[in-house]
Amino acid sequence: MVKRADIRTGAKDGRLGAASQQGAYATEFALIFPIFFLVFYGVLSFGLIFTTQQSLTLAVEEGARASLRYYMPAAAGTGFMAQMQGRLEHGCEVAKLRAAWLGEIGGGAITPTCTASINGPCLKADGTLDTASSCTTTLGAAGAGTSVACGYRQEEMCFATLNVSYAYSANPLVPALPGTFLVVPNVLSATARVALDPGALQLGATGGGA
Repeated sequence: MVKRADIRTGAKDGRLGAASQQGAYATEFALIFPIFFLVFYGVLSFGLIFTTQQSLTLAVEEGARASLRYYMPAAAGTGFMAQMQGRLEHGCEVAKLRAAWLGEIGGGAITPTCTASINGPCLKADGTLDTASSCTTTLGAAGAGTSVACGYRQEEMCFATLNVSYAYSANPLVPALPGTFLVVPNVLSATARVALDPGALQLGATGGGA
């Protein structure tokens, strides 16, 4: 016959065992959770860095295509250098618009920036192209590279180069977690380069003035 005291002792031991097991689960969770959290944080952070890089690449490619398609009717006396500047400005506007979401998600303090230039043969004083030398005009640089000219042959072609960059470390999409030693790039950037159609620059109609 089982005594009542033995039953009470067994029940008490069962409760103690359950409490001990729950305590072990809590200890295991406390040890494992930080590891899983750091793994999740790392995957999320590097995933968004990769997404940012891809977004900049797509944005600068779209901007380069926009500069290629851009058409500015030339009034009398308007040189093709003004048209080149117009193409660069339009391309950067499109590129920054495509990447604007980065600044919005990152808090708006820092937005993507764009630089652009056109490189091609220099224009000689007699109006011919000097394919042995190279001249460059840069977006926003007044009077820079006013001797750039473009032709149809391979060695006479002009190329527009756009670069879009974003200061990621100063404005990350995921806040930095102190003590994780997670290394993020200071700046993410992407570059695209397209060949310009001399016919679209209306060289014959406007001449080589700036």
